[in-house]
Amino acid sequence: MNSTAPWSAPARRSRRLALVASGATALLVLAGCAAGDGLGTSPGGGGGGDDDGGGAGGPIRIAYLATGSSLPLFLMAEKYAEEVGIEVEMVEVSSGNDSITGVATGQYETGFAGIGSAAYNAFAEGLPVRYVAPMHAGYIEDYFILSSQVAGSFEEAASVAEDMSDYAGETFAVNGPGVVTEAVLGFALERVGLSIDDINLEYIPFPDQVPALANGGIVGGVLSEPFPTQAEGNGAGFRPWETPDTAPIPFTGILFNTDWAEANPEQATDFIRAYAMAAEELATGGWDTPEMLDLVEQYTGADPAVVAASRQHHINADLSVDLDMVLELQEFYMERGSLNYDEIIPEEEIWDFTWRDAALEN
Repeated sequence: MNSTAPWSAPARRSRRLALVASGATALLVLAGCAAGDGLGTSPGGGGGGDDDGGGAGGPIRIAYLATGSSLPLFLMAEKYAEEVGIEVEMVEVSSGNDSITGVATGQYETGFAGIGSAAYNAFAEGLPVRYVAPMHAGYIEDYFILSSQVAGSFEEAASVAEDMSDYAGETFAVNGPGVVTEAVLGFALERVGLSIDDINLEYIPFPDQVPALANGGIVGGVLSEPFPTQAEGNGAGFRPWETPDTAPIPFTGILFNTDWAEANPEQATDFIRAYAMAAEELATGGWDTPEMLDLVEQYTGADPAVVAASRQHHINADLSVDLDMVLELQEFYMERGSLNYDEIIPEEEIWDFTWRDAALEN
């Protein structure tokens, strides 16, 4: 394991792939997985495309969530798709699980979701779905927040977080099981002297965690922006740590239906070309320029002032992914019992960079 992983999780032993037999159908497996990707901030209008979309000559149907972390997709669709000569159809869905299910079953050609148990289970079931590029990355320090009933300022939160072993048995929250935010909470708790098995874990949507922090209903939680910034702004809670100057953790990824991508390699590669252009612009210019704030408002309805005040998301301009970091996520889900198989799958089998590499060559 890479010892530089930013959550300082203990090293875990990787094992040879040996999937357990499963009698469940693919759709039942997906339906039993995580309720969301852990990073969506609003319910979608969810629809799905019609049967004549996608494929050579047709629009590429893209499942997205109305959240600021989807900005690379928004920018790609609005600015770079036409430049590379592709037509895209943006379809809002209500959760990362909807995105994974839709991509795996061919309802959408591509989409994004958090790096969570649903995608791993879909791969293990043999469905034609792979991560092909990163979406956004972030930091434990930006997501983990403590109730103002526990710490009434940043300084107090930092002091409390030095050792929270006395809070064993208390309630913490994330927005869903088997999602990346649950892993982030687990890594944060290790840092403060607890484990996720030591606490009472509740699953509460991000917006509802803010009042729960304010009234002490939860000791702490993991929230995606803009909700931590909103909580600090209204005094509901405070983050104990500043954003570090280290590599961020991959949180979400772009998924392909690989049956489509293999049948339409030029279209799939052109999609990644346009997406890479968007990633480079965000990596070099930032996520909070007026143009980017306008795009986020257009797709999500979020107040640009709130988004501008939030801690930024991150993406690598070269669409690189630290698979050692990602492996620790899979190992966390394995330990939590969220996976429908009993041996670690090498991340190189989950991530297929064929189309990314072809796009970057051009």
